[in-house]
Amino acid sequence: MRTNTMLRNTVLTAAGIAATAGGIAGPAIAAHAAPAKPAAQVQADRKGHGERELDVRYEAQPNFYYCGPAATRNAISVLGKNIDVDAMAKEMGTTENGTNSIND
Repeated sequence: MRTNTMLRNTVLTAAGIAATAGGIAGPAIAAHAAPAKPAAQVQADRKGHGERELDVRYEAQPNFYYCGPAATRNAISVLGKNIDVDAMAKEMGTTENGTNSIND
């Protein structure tokens, strides 16, 4: 019985190591296997597909709990509106505990 347990533990350990190594090395190997396109080719592929660049006027959040108001302010800046992040936080009811709901 003890030999079976030792053999089983050895096989399970080897399988675990192999799975971990595959999980770590697999994505790295796959990334190198894909042929890379030159930057000019990528840019040429994007023309004519209706893509456009949005004019986001990014402003970092001033503290750890303003993530909702800061993200909303940055998204609304695309519309050409310049809203103060503190005003946005007040409107959303943001406190040091954060913002209650995205629907607010």
